[in-house]
Amino acid sequence: MTQEEFHKFYEDESERVFNELNKLTEDDLLEIIVDRNENKFKIWIGNDNYQIWRVFQIKGTAKSIKPLFEIVSNLKNEYLIRYHACEALFKIANLTDGNFKGEVQYGRNSKRKTVNQQNAINKLGKILNLEVYRNITEKNPWWKLW
Repeated sequence: MTQEEFHKFYEDESERVFNELNKLTEDDLLEIIVDRNENKFKIWIGNDNYQIWRVFQIKGTAKSIKPLFEIVSNLKNEYLIRYHACEALFKIANLTDGNFKGEVQYGRNSKRKTVNQQNAINKLGKILNLEVYRNITEKNPWWKLW
């Protein structure tokens, strides 16, 4: 397969997955992101993970804010999943501050300077009126260290 054929295949497959996801309801989409086990869409292992966030940007409502925030705020989630979930979350919540989004997504401001990502996530939780449960260093309890 040539590079051109690969790109064509990738674009066609992405469009197919997007169209399939776009037929689902918001509740169906939420069920997919909550279910980390095997299901038809492999969003947690990289196969179809980009398209679902595009659909959330179109179909997501206030109902999607908390589940998306839970994904974004958990720094143990894969970076690209968090990144695209954050894009959808900011769109649904009508947040337009690109600098702030960068602080939440990857812990850097518009000048590419490192900022406290956890503080940005906490601020986002307050803006969204949600409780922040996680800490950037999230440690095991002492009795699980051995």
